Amino acid sequence: MKKRLFALLLAGAMTVSLAACGGSGDEQSSAPTDSSESTEQSSEEESSSEESTPPEEATGYSESPTLTELVNAGSLPALEERIPTESDVFMDTMDAGGNTLEIGTYGGVINLTGAGGSWGLSRPVLEGIIRFNADGTYYPNVIKSFEHNEDYTVWTFKLREGMKWSDGEDFNADDITFWYYMCHLNNYDTKKSWAALKETVDGEDAWAKLEKVDDYTVTWTFVNPKFPADFIESGDFKWCWAPEHYLSDMIPDTEEFPYVENPYYQSTGLDDEAVLKNAQAKGIDAATVKDLGKAIAYYWWNEDGIPCLNSYVLTTKEGNNSRDAQLCILERNPYFWKVDAKGQQLPYCEEIHFNTTSEDGQDQLMFRSGELDIIEVPMEDIASLLADLGDAAQLRELASTNWGSYLVTFNYTCTDKNYAELFANPKFRQAVSISVDREQVSGLLSENFLEPGQCAPQEGNFGYDEEWINKWTEYDVEGAKKLLEECGLVMGSDGFYDFADGSDFVLTLLTYVDSGAATAFPVLEQYYNAAGIKCATKDIEVSAFDTQIDNNDWQAILGPHTAIGGVSMKSRVQPFVPIAQAAEWYGEYGTYYGTGGQQGVKPEGDMAKLVELYEKWNSTPDSEERDKYNLEIYNLHKENLWTIAYLKSAGAYSMISSKIHNYPDLLVSDDLYQYQNIVHYWTLFKAE
Repeated sequence: MKKRLFALLLAGAMTVSLAACGGSGDEQSSAPTDSSESTEQSSEEESSSEESTPPEEATGYSESPTLTELVNAGSLPALEERIPTESDVFMDTMDAGGNTLEIGTYGGVINLTGAGGSWGLSRPVLEGIIRFNADGTYYPNVIKSFEHNEDYTVWTFKLREGMKWSDGEDFNADDITFWYYMCHLNNYDTKKSWAALKETVDGEDAWAKLEKVDDYTVTWTFVNPKFPADFIESGDFKWCWAPEHYLSDMIPDTEEFPYVENPYYQSTGLDDEAVLKNAQAKGIDAATVKDLGKAIAYYWWNEDGIPCLNSYVLTTKEGNNSRDAQLCILERNPYFWKVDAKGQQLPYCEEIHFNTTSEDGQDQLMFRSGELDIIEVPMEDIASLLADLGDAAQLRELASTNWGSYLVTFNYTCTDKNYAELFANPKFRQAVSISVDREQVSGLLSENFLEPGQCAPQEGNFGYDEEWINKWTEYDVEGAKKLLEECGLVMGSDGFYDFADGSDFVLTLLTYVDSGAATAFPVLEQYYNAAGIKCATKDIEVSAFDTQIDNNDWQAILGPHTAIGGVSMKSRVQPFVPIAQAAEWYGEYGTYYGTGGQQGVKPEGDMAKLVELYEKWNSTPDSEERDKYNLEIYNLHKENLWTIAYLKSAGAYSMISSKIHNYPDLLVSDDLYQYQNIVHYWTLFKAE
């Protein structure tokens, strides 16, 4: 499938650009029209904020008729009392791809399949500190703005005045200090590991100092500079608040979760028994206090009754208030703080329904009958569904960040010198690449759905390069043989190449059970054999697979366990540079860096250059500089092609009812974007 460049979409459809301060090189973020301030502070200690003017259509604010009925009945405050002050209301005007949103109509239910795991209910609705566009730019979301001082040791968060929790209580700085000192630093939420909030001081872990400046301003202070890449851009720092008014009587002071001294809250003095009893009084059951803390301070969206800032809130209706229920319901948050360009409070729909399906194919049957509005579909079912449903359904894709499909990577630190030297030779990798007919592979493995391509950023991703994605993809068996002979291999009497010393050369490809890679081996084997490459496969359980990788006991991998790719280095560094034992393609080189040279193999040549560039990337606060180093790292991958791919990467495909509006196409699926969260479900509406 052809994808468009999101950068072009953003350039063409942007309604407003919030200038990111911090010097000429800092991030430029495209954002919905919003009254919030600039995303980052200028290089000076104080910076002026730049506000945007709401569109002319917005002559006031309006709400769903359902909510108006509640207001008229006296059971809900007026809209103006439920949303932030006019200058702080968030006006959502475009999707994550830069397309202008349609003005929606109220009513209806969005019907989805079951919620799945612990994150399932959060994916469509979770609201974070910042929000990413599909091209990696970002803007303030829950918070009104974030700023930093000149040396990046102090970060300031400003909140939206008048913003409410979903139960109508004020959301302010106290909810941030409460979360940090009473839920996070004592590890009650089990996530004290968040790197964004810690640093190393005198060889020891140290934590940011959080201070409340006023009701709508907090500061985070570090001893060392905390650059954007390690703080606001960090994927592990999704939120920093908890409803103090609701959780305060469920915070223990025990040996396991001791009180952390702070200027804002005294110890609750509660033991395990008291905490669990208070939780039960609110309908929250947990076997242990540890389980409770994780449930109410981390996976809180799965507990009904806990106030939140999301567009939809888990219902309190018995039978529908569990993610494991046959029908789990999220209800519209009447205090949601976003409006559309016309001033209509979002979300448009009344509820989101998660419908548990009990058998294979039931989701497609329910979609055909109109019982489901959105389903994920495997690519082999797409053509038939579209043919059968016609104009009643549309296909949407979230592009993968993986660098291709059906990847082969090699052990450059292999203990057998013959193999290590061969793999290090780029001519060998080129031969393995061009020995395969990608057009035929596309037909055999994807029914021609996935196009031929190389191990490279996919179209729509940061660093996409058409020359790179087509490098070494032309099928040429004789050319492959010539390259293998230039590598010093010698054709044996059996028609397969041997090493120059006469020893057998057999390319053993390691795969792990249920990865799907083993099914591709017979397809690739015929091409390798035709080029004189004798090969074998070893399909083992994933635990044994990981052990062999850790022990450096392997030659090559088909379908690595840790795929190379990601939004960019903003998302995850480890797939791109050998700094940890985290990705197969660099093996023991990563172990060397990750252990401070105590184990592993010291990188040389371009592998070492990757590390040098990473250290430069990591030590600069300037976004443009970081992107430059990121692209230099990518260029080394392009030159070397340490991993070979045969087809472009498969995305995440959804079939949506044509009644659903504002569901974007060709966005990017990644943990940094919280996967389906990038769709912005609060902007979806149903129309005939």
